Amino acid sequence: MSEKVKSLASPKAASTTGLLTTLLIACLTLSACSQQNVDGVLTMEVERADFTVDIRAVGELEASQSTAVTVPTGLRGPQSLAWILDDFTQVKAGDVVARMDPERESYRLKMEQFDYDKLGFDSLIQTEKDNTISQTLIQGTQVTSEEKDLAERYFSEDERVYNKIEIIDQMRNQDYLVAKMHYFDWGLGQHGSQAEAEQELIKLKQKGHGAKIDRLENNLEQMEIIAPHDGLFVYQTGWDGSLPVVGDMMWSGFSIGLLPDTSVMQAKMYVQESEASGLGIGKSVTVYLDAYPDKPFLGKVTQLDALAKPKDKDSPVNYFQFTVSLDKTSMDIMQPGRQVRASVHLLSLDNVLTVPNQSIFHKDGQYWVYLKTDDSFTKHAVSLGSRSLNRTEITSGLTEGDVIALTTPPKRSRV
Repeated sequence: MSEKVKSLASPKAASTTGLLTTLLIACLTLSACSQQNVDGVLTMEVERADFTVDIRAVGELEASQSTAVTVPTGLRGPQSLAWILDDFTQVKAGDVVARMDPERESYRLKMEQFDYDKLGFDSLIQTEKDNTISQTLIQGTQVTSEEKDLAERYFSEDERVYNKIEIIDQMRNQDYLVAKMHYFDWGLGQHGSQAEAEQELIKLKQKGHGAKIDRLENNLEQMEIIAPHDGLFVYQTGWDGSLPVVGDMMWSGFSIGLLPDTSVMQAKMYVQESEASGLGIGKSVTVYLDAYPDKPFLGKVTQLDALAKPKDKDSPVNYFQFTVSLDKTSMDIMQPGRQVRASVHLLSLDNVLTVPNQSIFHKDGQYWVYLKTDDSFTKHAVSLGSRSLNRTEITSGLTEGDVIALTTPPKRSRV
């Protein structure tokens, strides 16, 4: 007996035993592979586990409250930005943070002033012209009056002195002089009204140019944008995500920057439209600063856009923008504009059954899986709970240890 044990314990016996074991495992493996090839169906065993759903988002820090630094509301018309203070610069109340280009407004002011002065000269010229016409009409009236007096004084109907034709000519001459007097009287009245109307027209044009001169002078007085109070000057992004640069066109009331209150910070976040399912106000969030990835900050979603839109004007990808109110602000590391990443915690369930979404089938409001039996798969109804992008909770219909198909089994395997 001892010799037999000794023989089995020898290296040769051990080698033989290992070889047999290897051959046995290989046979079992080949058998299993052969069965999988026959079924042609991928399967999985249902297990209980914790089910958490998080949404990843990116964004930046911003102050919860900020004072907008805007183009003066009294500035009229579009203006070109000529200079702007560097981003993230500490300023004092009254400091100039930006200037508009005054060249165009100065040129327009000179042209309007020139037109205004020209109308002044036109008024003087028109006055002299009117005076000349008036003098001409007055002199004509005086001369005609004298001619009329002479004609009346030396008029005679005595046929011994004048023949009838001469008498008739004298009478016609008197009628002509009377008509001429009426014409000069009418001319003086008409010319006075016309001269007054022309002067009023010149004044009206001057008034228009004067209003433009006042507006341009007012614009030139408001070419500088002033900080309303002390703070950190931060550029304000436009609707397309762009920052203000020299040469941009500005309008009255346009915001070019902010003076944020850095004592209370929040995060402005973005998540792709395709990944935003379940996102809502009140969801808890964990925020990480890119510069300090080992320091998590907790918060909640306090604002969510109703519609998704591109972050950049040339991007075809739509994002939902939402705001995270942070429970704590660390002023030493939190600054407006710092990049952050966040996890929005949508769901956290303990010890539940979940399966991949691809294993669930539905039609007409009914959901089912294909449950593996001894030699086939059966259509098995299930009830669904919470869902994520890739997994779904099963509330009834399956138990731990069940094996289900991950794809549609062949017809011969279904019952």
